[in-house]
Amino acid sequence: MKVKDIMSKNLVMCDPDDNILFVSNLMNVWDVGFVLIMKNGKLYGVVTDRDLVCDMANQLSHIKSYASQKVITIDKNKDVLEALKLMKKHRIKRLVITDSEKVVGVLSLSDIFETDISSEIILDALKSIYKINRNTNKFDTDVSDFPL
Repeated sequence: MKVKDIMSKNLVMCDPDDNILFVSNLMNVWDVGFVLIMKNGKLYGVVTDRDLVCDMANQLSHIKSYASQKVITIDKNKDVLEALKLMKKHRIKRLVITDSEKVVGVLSLSDIFETDISSEIILDALKSIYKINRNTNKFDTDVSDFPL
């Protein structure tokens, strides 16, 4: 199965100078958690709903302040298993899909859930993507140290 067979083709995009409030409204209207940031027809970066939650205090900031500019992409003709390996390697839930250097879609984990790929393979990827980094510092506290 190819990436192009299951990718989302309805892309939600914004400009790097759009503000957070505008982009969060885009996410709400289109019911997405991932927006492509395009500048002069080229991919500038991406922003996720999680990126926005990190700093909602300044809703007029330009979205470029929150853009992930190291965007992981995959060609639309690659196999879905290759896409899943990339997601696992980079611990990401979405990939930008390209045709040559043109952005043509987005592939998310939820798209892959709908395929016939083995649940063990998907679960293995999920474990890597959602790996919890446990706090290694030991705190010597007692429940009574935290008044209610």
